Amino acid sequence: MMLPNRWSLLALPMIGWSLALAAADESPRAPRVEVAVELERLRSEFGFEVRGIEQTEDAKAHSVDGSLLERLHLLLEDFDHVIVQSPGAGIERVIILGEKAAYVPPPMVVDAQAGGVEGVPPESTGDEIVLATQRRGSSHLVTLGLEGSNQQQIQESMLIDTGADRVVLPISLLSTLGLSTEGLQEQQVQTANGSVDARVGQLNAIWVGGKRVENVDVAFIDDQSLGGTSLLGMSLLGRFRMTIDDEKSQLTLGSK
Repeated sequence: MMLPNRWSLLALPMIGWSLALAAADESPRAPRVEVAVELERLRSEFGFEVRGIEQTEDAKAHSVDGSLLERLHLLLEDFDHVIVQSPGAGIERVIILGEKAAYVPPPMVVDAQAGGVEGVPPESTGDEIVLATQRRGSSHLVTLGLEGSNQQQIQESMLIDTGADRVVLPISLLSTLGLSTEGLQEQQVQTANGSVDARVGQLNAIWVGGKRVENVDVAFIDDQSLGGTSLLGMSLLGRFRMTIDDEKSQLTLGSK
């Protein structure tokens, strides 16, 4: 999916990549390499950024000829990862989220659009919160509740963006949330699009399913710069263990 204005974000913590890559993986001629070493070599050759490379220590994977994107997906097949592409189909950034874990059926599912599932109220609790996502290309959006200083809660569809340090919202939401620019700091913030000018502060809370997460750092930027899409960044995602199931279109958030 193309991120607002400039970038394409491929979130791939998933099950399998393609038949072609699966065939390459099974080939006895496909060499196994140290993941960290091969990532560093590719980073040096192609000039992209790598985050979380320390999580691949001592790991090995297959390496085959092909496009850079295919090589990275195969190299990181045992890791949840995100690849940010530039408009020319080059690779801008690789983010390694952690080693893949076996899928455990969650205790509840909260439908992001309907506000819940039959027989399961939004306030139900469990070790994990599972939210249905809306697909936009190969990326995911999820709908959460934003609670401002006026205690009102509004629903906002947000693009899952691990490259954003904070939750990023359009500045047009300020009045709706009972906030003003006078109570916010002017600052540049980092998103997958690069650095942008923003007004930075905190939301009273963000509702994730039935869970109220308090005092979330948030940045407000010009609506046009956001391209109409709010970003769900690490000021909230970083409080959880996160898994995106691409096949089921689900975001799972577990306690750290």
